[in-house]
Amino acid sequence: MVFSFGLVVTTALLIVGQVSHAAVLIPKNMDAGDRQEALRIIGFGTAAKTLTDPYSLGGYEGLEFGLSIETVPTEDLGRLGDRLAAPQADVSIPKFTIGKGLYSNLDFFIHFIPYNQRTELSQYGGILRWSFYEASSLPLSASILAHINTGNINNQITTRSYGLDVIGGINVNEVALYAGVGVVQATGTFVGGTGGVTDSSRLETEGVSAFHTLVGGSFRIRNFFVAAQLDRTSQSVVSGKIGFRF
Repeated sequence: MVFSFGLVVTTALLIVGQVSHAAVLIPKNMDAGDRQEALRIIGFGTAAKTLTDPYSLGGYEGLEFGLSIETVPTEDLGRLGDRLAAPQADVSIPKFTIGKGLYSNLDFFIHFIPYNQRTELSQYGGILRWSFYEASSLPLSASILAHINTGNINNQITTRSYGLDVIGGINVNEVALYAGVGVVQATGTFVGGTGGVTDSSRLETEGVSAFHTLVGGSFRIRNFFVAAQLDRTSQSVVSGKIGFRF
């Protein structure tokens, strides 16, 4: 167990070292329509994601550690406002995650990105999951997830996303598959003035909402697992995760 946990930590640090240099570039002079589109890209794209076995952690003693990598389609940001001088590639964002069983089939997950001066990006948030159905004779489960995420990009945009999803899963041997539907809402505060991004030169606030679908799966070897997930709102976001669960 100690070796497996050390392997996860080492792999996670190596991955963060490869992707944490990526930055999100925000164009200037965005009008209301541009700001709402930016919020759909960033706010929805960075919303909290489950990325784990659909079965509950197993009560108070259940614990999970992991690192997720989320690829946000930021290329379309370059077409907003004054437009970026050069195309921006999609940005991969690492998030550290911790999951804890609370009571019976109730789990709580937190995720965070410590502030990085090179990327000027920080995030934190959480998920509360209630597995209200776990069949005794079939490997089926169903759960409700409430999630929240807050992010800061370049001290120019602060985003907050909220969502509610219903997810169904099936576990066969060491493989778990799941799919879900829900709604997500994002609000954003856009800085104006010198160094700001609004066309009005004032602080502006926008809000958007959308229908949310997701599909994913995980593969477990003893306490070690890998997971992948596809989320779809206005755009698609692909995510992966490695972790240690016991």
